[in-house]
Amino acid sequence: MLEYSPELELTNVVRLVAPENLCSTWFVFLKAGMRLAEHALYWLGSEAVYHDSARFIYADHDSLDACGARINPVFKPDWSQEYLRSTNYISYAAAIRSDVLTVRENLPLLSSLESSVHGFLLMITEELGNSAIRHIPSILWHMPIQKTDVAAQSTPRLLDPVESHQKRAGVAAKVNRTHAGHYRWHYALPSELPKISIIVPTRNAVNYLKGCVESILVKSTFLNYELIVIDNQSCDQQARNYLEGLNRLPKIRILRYDKPFNYSDINNTAAKISSGEVLCLLNNDTEVITSDWLETMLGHLVQPNVGVVGAKLYYTDGRVQHGGDAVGPGGCADHLHAFLERDDPGYCDRAIVAQDISAVTGACLMTWRSIFQKLRGLDALNLPIAFNDVDYCLRVREAGYRVVWTPFAELYHHESASRGKDLSARGRERANSELAYMRRRWKQVMLHDPFYNPNLSYDRPDFSLSRSPRVKKPWREKMA
Repeated sequence: MLEYSPELELTNVVRLVAPENLCSTWFVFLKAGMRLAEHALYWLGSEAVYHDSARFIYADHDSLDACGARINPVFKPDWSQEYLRSTNYISYAAAIRSDVLTVRENLPLLSSLESSVHGFLLMITEELGNSAIRHIPSILWHMPIQKTDVAAQSTPRLLDPVESHQKRAGVAAKVNRTHAGHYRWHYALPSELPKISIIVPTRNAVNYLKGCVESILVKSTFLNYELIVIDNQSCDQQARNYLEGLNRLPKIRILRYDKPFNYSDINNTAAKISSGEVLCLLNNDTEVITSDWLETMLGHLVQPNVGVVGAKLYYTDGRVQHGGDAVGPGGCADHLHAFLERDDPGYCDRAIVAQDISAVTGACLMTWRSIFQKLRGLDALNLPIAFNDVDYCLRVREAGYRVVWTPFAELYHHESASRGKDLSARGRERANSELAYMRRRWKQVMLHDPFYNPNLSYDRPDFSLSRSPRVKKPWREKMA
């Protein structure tokens, strides 16, 4: 049953009422000019009926131009707390079960929705578990294009909606607006700073190693760290001399790894002798850009249930090399936002805001040492060279932890500059073996990366539209 209530001056409320034995009342909020897709209520109702734990359901949306034509589709990821804290990626396209509203006696529902949709959504989702939040990957809302109100923008709010959320949730952080109008969270660090063990595998390539090490020593403002440089059979005398010199510095330890190259085992070996509570895996062909890179990543890592944090990496020419990894597109896993210009916001501004993600690259990956040990580190048997970082992130998520990517920890990454590409027949055989293992192990995740919408291309993770969207429609499932 569908009821309509003009309960707000500017925002109308559509009430979905289902039989008591199925679910409670659901509310859908619409502003003047918005339209629902013809199948929207059916799809929302199906999601509510077949997912008993659902309390909050949001969907994709597009816009309507002056002639009523549909433009600018917004295909969203599944639930990401960090993304919503950074920006209102959900907008009005959501339905809320009545008990979520009624249990909050002091919830200023109507006034908070009218003053800030973003603040309202943060308030609603604060106490909901992940299973209570559902995302429908289909355009169910059509939004009118809103003209920017310069006068309204220049008038300061009495209390910023994200700062209000931060205070209610009791999160120790400082929140700033970015130049693009989003939010950056500077999460507070513990009073007793954990020690970070930075692990840098290397072989020869002294110029790259020198750039990496000196950028850490000179630029890093976080000082409670040790730097473990693990040398895999360097034969260049200049590199050996440089390593000998590093070994005399107080924060640096040189570890020898006298076996054939195995990236996973090299990092695992260094992690075993590390003394830090936190590990930071770092390639030797990286260079620090932002001096607070360790504080920024650690601030995310100390948040509840976060197990891995990744950084934003750039090619030598300044274009984006890594903005998180999508799992499935490209055939296995690949970097998001690759080749964008440094300040390009990317699809839905996702290249410039922190967010939950499926995986990040091991070229700069921070994790808890306890989790790394619990999961037995990187997979040195099945994934000695490639995809071990993605596999580790997926195992971290499988264990119930979150993976977060931040664009505010920035480094250069001169990709594969140290070892280069292995184009031998044996190298190709090894690469095919690792790819086959990943496809077997993570088949279900590759069918749908929760943070990469199934309406987008799975040929490559560039956020282009798919020619054959991987979306399951509820009426087809019932017919089957």
